[in-house]
Amino acid sequence: MRVGLIRHFQVLEPMPRGWVTMDELLAWRARYDSAAVSPVPLSLEGGNWARCYASDLSRAHQTAQAVYAGEIFPLSELREAEFAPFQSRYLRLPFSLWTWLVRLAWMTGHESQRRLRDDFLGRMRRVADLIEAQKEDHLMVSHAGMMFYLRKELLSRGFFGPKFGIAENARLYVFERKRV
Repeated sequence: MRVGLIRHFQVLEPMPRGWVTMDELLAWRARYDSAAVSPVPLSLEGGNWARCYASDLSRAHQTAQAVYAGEIFPLSELREAEFAPFQSRYLRLPFSLWTWLVRLAWMTGHESQRRLRDDFLGRMRRVADLIEAQKEDHLMVSHAGMMFYLRKELLSRGFFGPKFGIAENARLYVFERKRV
């Protein structure tokens, strides 16, 4: 049994430039979540794909529709991690610094992010459980953060596959359970 992980097509909402407030960061995230994507050809070689699950966010669902001809099953568990806004109404920081601060608070379990982090990791484990329950090859169309953690979980459950940090947009990563 194989599972193919695909990160959605590139999103047509540019990253913020310059210094932004938390409110501006949240507004950008809302635009990003509903933005169109830029489809590119994608080969699905490497498996006999019987099913396709996709995050219920539009960018992942649009990607799944473009690459998979069969029925697509939306799965909210495949969504990207959420983050709670910091209480800093007027603080302006470069976008890249905001992303690092949010990641740091999220990964270290800061009280402002702990509940969302734990929810995300629980969702990721439920997706891994779903993958293990499948008998046929299937696709999972998701987001970079989910794929990063899902890859680690699959490896810990006896799958093998390619190494990646931040998954590339519109690239298929195939994982297979190790044979005993």
